[in-house]
Amino acid sequence: MPKTGGARAGAGRPPGVTNKKSAEILAEAVRQGVTPVEYMLSIMRNETADAKDRAWAAEKAAPYIHARPAPMANRIEIDLPDTSTIDGIKDAMAAITKAVSAGKIAPSEAQGAVSILEAQRKAIETGEILERLEKLEANALNG
Repeated sequence: MPKTGGARAGAGRPPGVTNKKSAEILAEAVRQGVTPVEYMLSIMRNETADAKDRAWAAEKAAPYIHARPAPMANRIEIDLPDTSTIDGIKDAMAAITKAVSAGKIAPSEAQGAVSILEAQRKAIETGEILERLEKLEANALNG
């Protein structure tokens, strides 16, 4: 069945491609000799320039020269109760909330931990629903 709407795979401009006008402006700047980044770097390297100007140039040129480091995930340690039951998951969420309010972990770290507990809760509930369904089907066949 053909797709009738929405984004299609491979459709549109590839990421990172400059549009025609931007490419023309960049080509003209290069042709004239000094690009804005080259200008900022010349200020940064000029030892006779004002320190504030050099710091400004370094700050503005840095994103074009150096990649931004990837964020590092923090490892958190919290004593949680057994999470193999729904009641245990409730207690674990309460412990996480208490750890956030005490300043032991950041709210964003707690959010990650709670999402793991939520997945565990769904798995437990799905298992319980399957068991109940199997019992109902067995009773219907025998009844």
